[in-house]
Amino acid sequence: MSLREIRRADATRIGQIIGHSFADDPVNLWVFKHYPPIEFYYQQMAKKLYLTRGFGHITEEGTAASLWLPPNTSKHIPAWRSMDIAISMLFHGGVSSLRNGMALDECLHAHIPQVPHFYLSAIGTLPECQGKGVGGDIIRAGLERVDSARMPAYLESSKEQNLPFYQRFGFQVSNVVQATPEAPGLWLMWREPKQ
Repeated sequence: MSLREIRRADATRIGQIIGHSFADDPVNLWVFKHYPPIEFYYQQMAKKLYLTRGFGHITEEGTAASLWLPPNTSKHIPAWRSMDIAISMLFHGGVSSLRNGMALDECLHAHIPQVPHFYLSAIGTLPECQGKGVGGDIIRAGLERVDSARMPAYLESSKEQNLPFYQRFGFQVSNVVQATPEAPGLWLMWREPKQ
């Protein structure tokens, strides 16, 4: 298996990989309701944000991918550039999908660490390839850049069962939050800089 940095032409495949790997994710299902808008969301976020302001890695086989933002890079995308995402959410999940998405966005924004850091937005491996070390290779590739900059890293895990995976790479839970009282939990995880 070989890895490379993501390129503009990878947006559709990134959406498919992360969409499939998050198809049973409690937070994504709470927001998007179904698989198609999850895939579309990550495809558009790759295209509009991570492939222009961030970075990430993908396997040559197209089985795993990651999306990162470097320090001091805003996750904000103007509303006029997000209308296609909003329409997809409304079509597949109705008004509650948009309402939940906005609540989640507000929650995440309120808890962003104020210290400059690298942000791991998403890492996904196709279900049939999970448990074979591919995810570890993908996260290590991103952490090489983090460690060479001697910076901390941050992520939000939407599955408690994934915590040991991230902890193996130095991330520790700093907080557990919910976008609303009925929303699934999110584990906020921080990794100190490597000296």
